[in-house]
Amino acid sequence: MFCLFIFYIWSSVFSLIIPGMPDLIPSGRIVFYSQRDGNAEIYLIDADGDNLKRLTYNDADDVCPAWSPDGSLIAFSSDRDGNDEIYVMNSDGSNPQRLTNSPGSEFHADWSPDGDYIAFRSEVDGNVDIYVMKSDGSELQRLTTSEGVDHRPNWSPDGQKIIFGSNRDGNFEIYIMDSDGQNQHRLTETPDWEIFPRYSPDGNYVAYSYGYNGQPRADIYIMDLTGFERNRITNFYGREENPIWSPCGNFLVFQSEHHGDFDLYIMSADGSNIYQLTDNENGDFWPSWIQ
Repeated sequence: MFCLFIFYIWSSVFSLIIPGMPDLIPSGRIVFYSQRDGNAEIYLIDADGDNLKRLTYNDADDVCPAWSPDGSLIAFSSDRDGNDEIYVMNSDGSNPQRLTNSPGSEFHADWSPDGDYIAFRSEVDGNVDIYVMKSDGSELQRLTTSEGVDHRPNWSPDGQKIIFGSNRDGNFEIYIMDSDGQNQHRLTETPDWEIFPRYSPDGNYVAYSYGYNGQPRADIYIMDLTGFERNRITNFYGREENPIWSPCGNFLVFQSEHHGDFDLYIMSADGSNIYQLTDNENGDFWPSWIQ
């Protein structure tokens, strides 16, 4: 496995330095959803762009895939049985199993680090809130009860916290809570939007997308867990969204419309060495990376 060590240097602004970064490409497997064959389906690709494979085949939309920690399963959302529900399938796309069954829509599945639980956003009680369930679909528990939209949960690597996006106080900001829903508080506070938060594998940093109000653009930022020290690592025209760390923490994959349509890109965690992973005019979205 190709993996570099990242050295974090703090000054008046937060910066990430990767000394002597060679022109090497990280390893691993990335799942994502795409409309390249008509409706939204889930695909698999190596981090070097090889071995593209379609995993789902049906007339419904299959979206928002997420690897289980051991790489044996993929959770995703699908409307194949009516409304959008959470499913799991084997890593080769076989044996899909429905986990939720509600009148609302369920999206944004995220596995706990031990693989025992899945957090997700649901409208089962009328509002969009964060829920958690066992990975077999049992023991459903509601974690948030705000009047706003709470979405895109992500577990901390130690399983003790969940970070998420919410517009409960107006615009979308990043919040954090204990994994049982206690001690919810806000990490960011700007006039713009902060969405799609994602813990680094060491749990010390959060990558997220920063959207500028009134402008058709968004950039990728990295911040510490106080929310005060942050660094912008992309500066393109258009929207860069949904950053996902590589398993070793030295790279990010994200969706970008830099060339017009949303495609997947990979870059070093300091924003350098960007390369385009997919090239599809119908859009590639929502990556998830496993070694």
